Amino acid sequence: MNQLAPVVLEAVTGPTTLDEIHRCLDGFWATHRGVPEVIRTQVNTAVAEVGANIVEHAGKAGPVPIRMELRLFPGQVHVDFSDQGLPAKVDLAGRSMPIEIAERGRGLALTQAVLDRVSYVRDDAGNHWTLVSKRFD
Repeated sequence: MNQLAPVVLEAVTGPTTLDEIHRCLDGFWATHRGVPEVIRTQVNTAVAEVGANIVEHAGKAGPVPIRMELRLFPGQVHVDFSDQGLPAKVDLAGRSMPIEIAERGRGLALTQAVLDRVSYVRDDAGNHWTLVSKRFD
């Protein structure tokens, strides 16, 4: 599959990390204007949710390095996050939207609902998230 060079953000989790993620996404969309608006919105939503979870949970013990890599493939956007923080305690297979009055727990369910694929693995290098958009023409 032919692909363009990735757009990469390398940062350390902290109070400005989510702003850095959004600026990186804005630059990616400026370069890839052919991506439909609905896909952009879905990817922005998913990236914001996963990015916020990394900042909040992986960086709970202190700031950690984070890397986000954005790639455009024909008909899909791929986003890979990696961090060296605490392991995520997630079960993506059993994730569903919480009850209406729940104050937390919607982020990953929403992410799964707007994307084709969401995966998480933990290895010796840290946490790895892969987000793949729905297909588009």
